[in-house]
Formats: sequence, structure tokens, C-alpha cells
Amino acid sequence: MKIDSGIYKNTLPKAVAFVEGLVLAVVLTLLLLAVFAFVMLRAELSAGAENIGLTGICVIACFSGGFFCGKKNNAKGFLWGLAVGSLFYVLILTIRLIGGQNITENLFDSVTAFLYCAASGMLGGMLS
Repeated sequence: MKIDSGIYKNTLPKAVAFVEGLVLAVVLTLLLLAVFAFVMLRAELSAGAENIGLTGICVIACFSGGFFCGKKNNAKGFLWGLAVGSLFYVLILTIRLIGGQNITENLFDSVTAFLYCAASGMLGGMLS
């Protein structure tokens, strides 16, 4: 049985760009969280400022990952960015569940965070 390798030649680079965009978002999140933790330590910011900072970090990371993935794939960047943002949120949600956080008590916040991640990833893909 012969498999048409043309499909794999077109799909593999797109999948690799998707994974690279996701890894970029995760690494950027880790770096920005380290900087934000240092700022929080020195400035003694309030809980409201902490929530805004964490949301901003996720938005910046998803935007960057979506932008990178959209730039590499050249077509339908908004879908690739949406996929990067959505999977990024799934990774964050998985880490929260493994850590023992109850997501059902703050369901509105979880849905809002998903929308932020998905929308910023899609915007990054559209602007690439």
C-alpha cells in the first residue's frame, strides 16, 4: 500500500510550527512569571494587581505563540493562533487540576481566562 507523501510534506511543517508556537508561549509565560514574582516581592502589590498581572502574562504569551505560529504557517493564521491559545489554556487548566485547585467554584473566571487565551492567540495569528 502506497501512502501519498504530499499530505505529510504539507502537514508536518504546520504541526511543527504549532508545537513551536505553543512551546514559545509556555517559555515566555515562565520567564514573565519569574519577573512578575520578583516585582511582586519587591513592590508588595495587591491581589487585584496580581490577577491583572497574571492575566496580562497569559495574554502576552498566547499572542506571541499565535503570532509565531501564524507567521510560520502563512495561511489561516487566525485558526492556528486560536489553536495555540486554546491548547495553552488546556495546559494551564491541567496544571491547575493536578495542583488540586477546584475550578468549579470560579467557573466564570475559568471561562473568561479561556476566552482571553483563545482570543489573544487568534489575534496574534491574524496580525502575523
